[in-house]
Amino acid sequence: MSRRRAAVNHEVMHEINRALVLSSLREKPSQTRSKLSSRTGLTRSAISYLTNELIQNEMIHEVGYEESTGGRRGILLELNPQGAGVIAIKFNASSVQCALANLAGDIDWYKLAAINRTEEAHVLGICQRLICSALEINGSARPLLGIGVASPGLIGADGEVIYSKFMDWRHVNFRAAWEEEYGVPVSVDNLVSLAALGENHYGLAADDSHFMYMEIGYGAGAGIVINNELYQGKYGYAGEVGYMSFADDNGAGQTEGRNWQSMVNIPRFMEVAAQKVGACERTALDAQDLTFSRLLDALHDGDEAPRATMLALSRSLGIGLASLYNAFDIPVFVLGGELGGQFGPFFDEVRATMERHLVVMPPAGIDLRISRLKPDAALLGAVAKVFDRVLVEPSLRLGL
Repeated sequence: MSRRRAAVNHEVMHEINRALVLSSLREKPSQTRSKLSSRTGLTRSAISYLTNELIQNEMIHEVGYEESTGGRRGILLELNPQGAGVIAIKFNASSVQCALANLAGDIDWYKLAAINRTEEAHVLGICQRLICSALEINGSARPLLGIGVASPGLIGADGEVIYSKFMDWRHVNFRAAWEEEYGVPVSVDNLVSLAALGENHYGLAADDSHFMYMEIGYGAGAGIVINNELYQGKYGYAGEVGYMSFADDNGAGQTEGRNWQSMVNIPRFMEVAAQKVGACERTALDAQDLTFSRLLDALHDGDEAPRATMLALSRSLGIGLASLYNAFDIPVFVLGGELGGQFGPFFDEVRATMERHLVVMPPAGIDLRISRLKPDAALLGAVAKVFDRVLVEPSLRLGL
């Protein structure tokens, strides 16, 4: 009995040590075996054995020599980008996006399919067609680590989409069926939480231990990172900040009670823009022929009506962000999404509104940023989530 337990513990420790090496190279590429030993705390003999094993399995490779410091130069090691692949899917009420990424998190292939229907069978059917395209492109040249899915709404621990308002979905669970069909692990998580993970791994918040990612499109949600950990709450539902209820601030002392996402989302943008176009003399837009894309084009061209609309929504955005800062003491906000990415030129108005509603201004002020991750922060977060799970038990996923 004791001999069997020791053998199991030895294998578990080998698994953990292998994950330490992969994780260290993921966080800090181009390390020598000596530096890996220092960073992981593993002996040099253990590092030598593990790195040789990972090189043989094409998970890492040697990429040259470190700069000379007078002694023998060490050989630099990195993750082998073509050592494995990941498929990421993101869907919402307007589109399905699919990407094929390599082990370094680089996107090798990407496609977006616009949708105008949100029925479960229709959306999941498009997802599966895109997954099949990604599988064909990946081929058999490298192993597929898994499929990461970014979904709107409340997601259960087993990947069930418990409720999504804008998809009009309740209790939709496809994870197990996809795992059986594609033969790889499938993870399903809230798209905004995944976008925060993407920003933390690959984006503007890579050096921030505390920040919030705000996704603003047809709804509004937050991914919350505290002490370098994604905060998801007791049941995994944290971040549904769009349902906060309070009064709108129109800048003229008048208020109107509503939930926050209805004050800053795309439908509200379209509603206010129609009013501004009808009342504004300096606009080339027709109130009877407005689309979201036309309004964005006009905004970028400096048209007065969509600019006035964004100023109005910036005040509403500032109220919500001030409430979040008051509650969490997190001064860094990264904005993304179809509408959220348009607020950059209006940050002065957002900050001015926040200052009116903050209990106290943080010492370094409020740090507002626009996500620059391409093609999508949530897709890259889905890639990162698959990698995170692989690093916990790499042999189970990679056949090592």
